[in-house]
Amino acid sequence: MAENGPREEIAKVVSSNLLSIFKWEQYGPYDQDFPCRKQDKHVDKEKDQKHTHPVDVVFGYKDPYSNKNVLFNTDLKSYGKGSISPAKIEEALISLAKTIECAENSTHWQGKYLIPAGDFEVRGLLFVYNHDNEFQKGFFDFFYPPKREKGKKGRSAKPVQLSKIPVPKDKKLHFVEPIQINYWMTIASDISDMIRLSTFPKKEFGFYYPELTFHKVVSSQKHLPATIEMLASPFIIIKHDEVYDIVNGNIERVYEPGYVVYYNRDANTDNEFLYLLDLLSKYQLLNVKNKIRLKVPHTETSGSARSHFNRALEKYAHEWGYDEDMRQRLDIKLELITYKIEFYNSEDIGWKGVHA
Repeated sequence: MAENGPREEIAKVVSSNLLSIFKWEQYGPYDQDFPCRKQDKHVDKEKDQKHTHPVDVVFGYKDPYSNKNVLFNTDLKSYGKGSISPAKIEEALISLAKTIECAENSTHWQGKYLIPAGDFEVRGLLFVYNHDNEFQKGFFDFFYPPKREKGKKGRSAKPVQLSKIPVPKDKKLHFVEPIQINYWMTIASDISDMIRLSTFPKKEFGFYYPELTFHKVVSSQKHLPATIEMLASPFIIIKHDEVYDIVNGNIERVYEPGYVVYYNRDANTDNEFLYLLDLLSKYQLLNVKNKIRLKVPHTETSGSARSHFNRALEKYAHEWGYDEDMRQRLDIKLELITYKIEFYNSEDIGWKGVHA
């Protein structure tokens, strides 16, 4: 059966709250199993009982470039620091790979998860939340461990064996690390703050996709979702409409439409920002008509981000031959935002829905 319990409930709360901000949809119920379609391949020969695959939840969106529905058969994990290991990640990915091999052509799976009309593809998503917030790093070392330090005692953990993960042909597995979840929380918290301050609309926003040489936006949606590829990229661009509010009894426009760019790198060199400015220019966003807010989560490495950004802006203006007036009219502002780490009480979540 799919996992259930207070700590697993935390992962549900976190994933649902975050992914709704990024305009993902949830399809069907939580915590369901469906029959395995490949018993001979997925089940040990010693076992006689019918095998099922667990599904914690299915999230999805319509990809702006392909206009195809991308559905994520999601495995939600909530671990303490001591429980996060290469072995646990490998085990979860193996199970997820087998699950998506059976899911796409399963009538049981499609019936439970109300698949939207049109073309779709099924992917696997491993969502690993660290409920004690003590695991503040990525999983790279789990796959490619660094060289062992001289004199270090004890056995090193065996890395994830990619060859053991049976990813079906033309299928994709994604995993979301605790540090990535904290970054997404930072974005969600900042958006909530902007909405509260009437500097960002409650609903009238979407994620920006440039028209590329080999990829064109084919979706007719005005406010597009954030794809998993965008959420894992060095920066995320949001395009938002104007903001209206009640002022002295009248509905008035209180904030102009524009763009918010979240930057997810160290932000400790001029060249980083110069490259970002060049990309924004290539996307035809960096001009006097667009109001752009560049947001960098405040960490130890981004302490000098403002100095690097200002120098990059000066270099950019110089390279393009801008005079001081044109330089001042480039409406792009840098803001360091607080890095967000949230704590959830598993006992409190476990009591929800229980009445005295």
